[in-house]
Amino acid sequence: MDAPALANALRALGDTRRLRMAQEIAAAGELSCGEVAERFDLSQPTISHHLRILADAGVLTVREAGQHRFISINRRVIRELALLLPARLSPRRRGPGRVTSGRGAEREGAR
Repeated sequence: MDAPALANALRALGDTRRLRMAQEIAAAGELSCGEVAERFDLSQPTISHHLRILADAGVLTVREAGQHRFISINRRVIRELALLLPARLSPRRRGPGRVTSGRGAEREGAR
């Protein structure tokens, strides 16, 4: 996952309502758009807006069956997030007591 895709997924999940929607969908395995709407006190257009953001960011997958749309979590993207975040946000060690930040600046270890 490249940096823009990672940022989009994090931005999509950064909204409390979208995070809760993703959690509900993950817990259920798969939900129709109507089933998602039943679980939230939001208008249908607002639900659709949030689901679209999550799907566009790759967090959700959408399966169409006739006139119905079924939504599930894109587990591959969630696994990538779980692997990439610690790797990209943890400082890198360079020799004893030296830590490199993501920008390459070095500083002494614990002072």
